[in-house]
Amino acid sequence: MVSVRWSNNALANLDTLDFVIRGRILGKVSWLRKNFSEIVPEELHREFKGLYKLRVGDYRVVYSIRKDIITIEAVGHRRDVYR
Repeated sequence: MVSVRWSNNALANLDTLDFVIRGRILGKVSWLRKNFSEIVPEELHREFKGLYKLRVGDYRVVYSIRKDIITIEAVGHRRDVYR
């Protein structure tokens, strides 16, 4: 099983979100950790090459993978998170 780490930027992003949305995102990240060996990560392109996304409704979790560690890099609404 992999472990999950949160960047300071991602934690700051998470703090700005509504309580309900935050709970859905935390639940989906937990699901990702438990099921990581069974999924194919969705890689981003261009300047975000090497990063992956996780969809949570209209919100996105952007993360990187190194060995058995998933690092959450950013969290936000899909219109804002890639800026």
